[in-house]
Amino acid sequence: MPRPILYVSPTAVHGGAEEVLLRVMLYARTLGYAPVLVAPRAGWLTERCAAHDIPVETLPVIPDTFATTSWRQQLRPWLPSALGVARLARKWRPAIVHSNTPRVSYHGGLGARLAGVRTVTHVHDIYGLPYASRPQARLLAALADWTLVPSHAVERAVVGYMPRLRSRIQTLYNGWDATEYDDVRPADLRALYGIPPEAVVIGSAAAMHPWKGQDVLIEAFRAVHAQEPRAHLVLVGGAQGGAAQSEFEAELHRRAGAHGLGGAVTFTGWREDALAFIRAFDIFVHAPTQPDPLPTAVLHAAALGRAIVASNSGGIPEIVLDGTAGLLMPPGNADALAHTICELVDDPTRRAALGAQARAHFSERFSRRQMMDGLAHAYEACLKSGGQKGR
Repeated sequence: MPRPILYVSPTAVHGGAEEVLLRVMLYARTLGYAPVLVAPRAGWLTERCAAHDIPVETLPVIPDTFATTSWRQQLRPWLPSALGVARLARKWRPAIVHSNTPRVSYHGGLGARLAGVRTVTHVHDIYGLPYASRPQARLLAALADWTLVPSHAVERAVVGYMPRLRSRIQTLYNGWDATEYDDVRPADLRALYGIPPEAVVIGSAAAMHPWKGQDVLIEAFRAVHAQEPRAHLVLVGGAQGGAAQSEFEAELHRRAGAHGLGGAVTFTGWREDALAFIRAFDIFVHAPTQPDPLPTAVLHAAALGRAIVASNSGGIPEIVLDGTAGLLMPPGNADALAHTICELVDDPTRRAALGAQARAHFSERFSRRQMMDGLAHAYEACLKSGGQKGR
């Protein structure tokens, strides 16, 4: 019988970390484990698990990371949530408890310790890492037998804060079979939103969050549109239920209107078919102002062969090879971003070349096989009393 793994998630919304978690669970099943999701409430992730026959346990006492940002608020229900995880661990008898963020590792990690189960912490952030606080770092290190990170940039950041994790941390690139994207048909943006047929569509797909840089992109697009009136900006994404995110989204609408860009900027909100939108973009832009660990949307854009312009920070340079598989810009520099976009608007041949190189790099570095091999290594290392450092 396959041994279960409990996957503890602080949210069930649709985001990059949740997409990766779903893929990890499916790959774990292929590796011979039986995934079980533990989440505070129903949402996109629980629905996807149901579609894939992955059992779901609801544990409402787990604090929602979108509603509770302070680590003290995260720890307030610490004991009840840890006891809940321990109870589920005794029910399912898992080989491992895999916590999908460091903040939920407080709960999943302690619950696993109480039940005598090995633990994995999966880090999906680089901005605002809890390891920056020495007390939190020590606690998180004590609650994890193995730590997974999505990029070498995140690994360097975590080890920089907590050198003792160097021997039990592993970069695990997210991985897909590139052929999964071959059947993605482009959304008909012109029919959906009345975009002119001659428009060059510049698009972004990300949660509406102040550090994701949609405000920088709108400022850049103001200059782009003044020079290239046929350019049109499409922003895919929603606030995911957070108050600060909702305020930021409303501010983006106000800013676009104040710049007189109402007819040239389209806000789509959250889209289930985001891949079809990315396929329809002529230029894909991701402009976070803080380091992004390994943005899933940029990986999707590379797999779909889009010309990518992105911030030169975090794990993005591991996806976007500047000048060959995309173009990198200084974070927060709207002028540089506008200049580069304008160059690509006028050069469809270069857009096609950048997109082809992005797809080739994606297929080589972010394959399904490398992720499955890395995940197998991580779980084997976790289950050993003393494992060798990951690849």
